[in-house]
Amino acid sequence: MPRILSSPCATCPAPPPRLQRCELAPDDLAPGRLRGWITAQLTDWQLPHLADDLALIATELATNALRHGGTAALATLSLVGPGQGSRTVRLEIQDSGPGFDPRERLPAAGSSGTAESCGGRGLLLVAALSTAWGSLRSGAGQLVWAEMTA
Repeated sequence: MPRILSSPCATCPAPPPRLQRCELAPDDLAPGRLRGWITAQLTDWQLPHLADDLALIATELATNALRHGGTAALATLSLVGPGQGSRTVRLEIQDSGPGFDPRERLPAAGSSGTAESCGGRGLLLVAALSTAWGSLRSGAGQLVWAEMTA
């Protein structure tokens, strides 16, 4: 019968957890704190090359969640796949907002908005930088997610 260890042995370091959560306070500093947290997690997972793009995605999703949800949000970062080879990093931001259909939020192809427009391009960035993204209604609001292949 195999012996199951409750903690790793001293000579075998434990792999970093593959699922992490971070609560985002409903303030303007939350997206910046989230960027730092994501960079640290990706470094622990030996995926620092994804940090810049995923931090930008996180900023866009967190800003939307905090602006439209109006309350704290929850960020979840997970790593799926083997230790080596194809792996996927998934970021989820869950808030208590009313939700939206992402197809209705993206500008029409070829449209760049007006010259005076300062917003509305965040989901275009998310779509361009991620492998896949979308949104789901949840019991308390909505969850917006984005994935990147490592």
